[in-house]
Amino acid sequence: MFTLDDQFGRTHRQADVFGDGPVVILAGAQRQAPDAMRAWEQALRARVPEGTRIVGLSNLERLPFFVPKGVVTKGLAQQLPNVPVLCDWKGRVHADLGFPAGATISVGVFSVSGERLGIITGEQTEPRLAEIVQLLSR
Repeated sequence: MFTLDDQFGRTHRQADVFGDGPVVILAGAQRQAPDAMRAWEQALRARVPEGTRIVGLSNLERLPFFVPKGVVTKGLAQQLPNVPVLCDWKGRVHADLGFPAGATISVGVFSVSGERLGIITGEQTEPRLAEIVQLLSR
């Protein structure tokens, strides 16, 4: 079970993220991740079935100690105002959910119960988007 705050300071528990419908998690660990998350989010909104939840997950375990957390959350809030991005300061949830370490962006598809149906790694492309939609149709 996890509990993480998003870029707006709202707390999200695992039971809050999963349970209402299928979930697509946009996970990133690099500085380029917010741009890639935004591209995926825009493409997914038009294609995923109604009731699918889109959530971001930022693996921040390698954030240098001298970078204030507030700067990170403020940047995420500006770049992704319509998607809650869970701030994983220790990288544990990112790893526990099966996202690959070091990938700029990965998109995970999870069932209502939180079962991982698949993970696609890489920038948003039409074939990758089609894979996500296919995973959601299971």
